Amino acid sequence: MSAVKQEIITPEKIEQFLSCLGEKGRGDSSLQSYRRILTELYRFLPPEKVIGERTGQEWKAYMEKAGLQPATVNTHMSVWNSFLRYLGRREWQMEDFNREKENVQPELSRREYLRLLSAARHLGKERSYLLIKTLGGAGMRIQELPQLTVEAVKRGVVELEYHNSRQRRVLHLPRGLKEELLDYAAREGKSSGPVFSSPEGVPIARSSVNYFINIVCHDAQVEAEKANPRCLWKMYQETCQGIRANVAVLIEQSYQRMLEDEQLSMGWKA
Repeated sequence: MSAVKQEIITPEKIEQFLSCLGEKGRGDSSLQSYRRILTELYRFLPPEKVIGERTGQEWKAYMEKAGLQPATVNTHMSVWNSFLRYLGRREWQMEDFNREKENVQPELSRREYLRLLSAARHLGKERSYLLIKTLGGAGMRIQELPQLTVEAVKRGVVELEYHNSRQRRVLHLPRGLKEELLDYAAREGKSSGPVFSSPEGVPIARSSVNYFINIVCHDAQVEAEKANPRCLWKMYQETCQGIRANVAVLIEQSYQRMLEDEQLSMGWKA
């Protein structure tokens, strides 16, 4: 065991760890989740970016104080332990946290999402295709579907309200999806109101949404447990978080290179 009581964490070490996980067969969704969590750890660390025997406890306390749910803290601690195992620092692993005892929500990968879209298209299930793409691609939640009106699609922007209008967010529809939704609405004879609705104009029921998504999972070779709005929303979030984490790593790397260049020209001994 090394006598050094600290270890310096760098973006390169994080990427090497993720590459190692990828070589061991970890899926894209899991890797994105690991990258996001380790990026959060990196931001939490002091400017020197060092970890030691108390870092795990300090990070856990910080997350709990910030109000993170116990399940979220547990997930972060599991990633922390995996990272330490890779670094050869098992003595700093966290053991005093409650591991998840309930069934873990299955993860839908980006590839499986694309297979769902492909299967829906080949089966001629246009409504299934559009629901999957709206929920998983554009990032709309199932409870927000009634607010996806023909008028909003024409604008390309959906102004969403939830929690009794106490919270709002704006969703920009991708151009391709906008055109597909408008073509669908026109063929269905809908010029206003919710895009997904019954012949009477009533917004589509949640059970129907689940049904339309689930009917293509067999042909897509995707487990039925993953073919639902919750997994589509989780996949969308993980994808966005993975992109943000990648950008954050690139920014940190660029900044470190800039500091190194400045040191060469403006350092005390330059």
